[in-house]
Amino acid sequence: MPKYPKVNYIGNKEKLADWIIENLPLRQGTVIDLFSGGASVSYALKKNGYRVIANDILYSNYILSKAIIENKSTLLNENVFDCSVSAKEIEDKYEKIKFLSERLYFDDEVKELAGMLCISDVLEGYEKYLFLSLIRRSMIRKLPYSRMNVPWEQIVKLRDEEYSYKKYGRKRAYHNLSFKEHILDNLSEYNSAIFDNGFDNLSCNVDSFEMMQSLNYPVDIVYMDPPYPRTMNKYSSFYGLFDKLFDRNQSFMDFTSTNIFLSNMEKLIKVCVYKTKYVVISLNNKTSPNVAEISSMLTQFGEVKVIDKLYQYKVTGKENKNSTFEELIILKMK
Repeated sequence: MPKYPKVNYIGNKEKLADWIIENLPLRQGTVIDLFSGGASVSYALKKNGYRVIANDILYSNYILSKAIIENKSTLLNENVFDCSVSAKEIEDKYEKIKFLSERLYFDDEVKELAGMLCISDVLEGYEKYLFLSLIRRSMIRKLPYSRMNVPWEQIVKLRDEEYSYKKYGRKRAYHNLSFKEHILDNLSEYNSAIFDNGFDNLSCNVDSFEMMQSLNYPVDIVYMDPPYPRTMNKYSSFYGLFDKLFDRNQSFMDFTSTNIFLSNMEKLIKVCVYKTKYVVISLNNKTSPNVAEISSMLTQFGEVKVIDKLYQYKVTGKENKNSTFEELIILKMK
């Protein structure tokens, strides 16, 4: 049975995905995962026999959904490291990405990463996206807290295995493995995640508003899990340096600011009218604006139903004992 691979994505809905699927208003059809992020909900949709359109503005998320959502059968062999790339190509690539040196990684590691990126340049199709997804995984795995906005001084400190052991009781030696070692460690798991659910699933890399505006055929459900205000919502900061490696920097509708969230959500829902039967929105009871405010805005478009589930998030390895409810707003369009 295929299994969603480890991706290390902040805000990932992997542990909630089955509950989300169970409460969808339809048991089949085409679903757009409009803010697909780490693709855990898209993956659960694919496993449950829906046709999936996974969309995200970040290239780091797009390559992941290309690899495990759109891809039906292509696997990656470890002989990928035998691809012929020249020292000159690696040096040229290093010059482009050396901004990562002593920002995320030590200089010799950036040179190794340059070689990995040169290999990705040689690859084509889903092999390329699988390899890029494994590069992404290795880059995140080597970083404390699994994000790219940690100050360099703190990265160096936490990658000191003796310091980490004294302070946290763990050496976290995986931070100091090479990119190649990480890729090889995860290769089998990522290959095992690939399967065909009988549909031509699709991955897109555009702004959510643009995605819905350009959609020229109806879908059954639009699922949304936007980066809400007052949450850990700085995804461009967490993973944006990966996008910078590929000169990707796209503008997008802001859902992170409290004062414009509701108005932007209303604009987005308006373009969903006549394009879908249902809009399903994930949030929790700590979100601001809250479920009541969002539901009130949505009533102009149709019938609103709210489902919730008690769920304890983990924060830096410890459970958040505060009463947190994961909630689904289900909007049935007029």
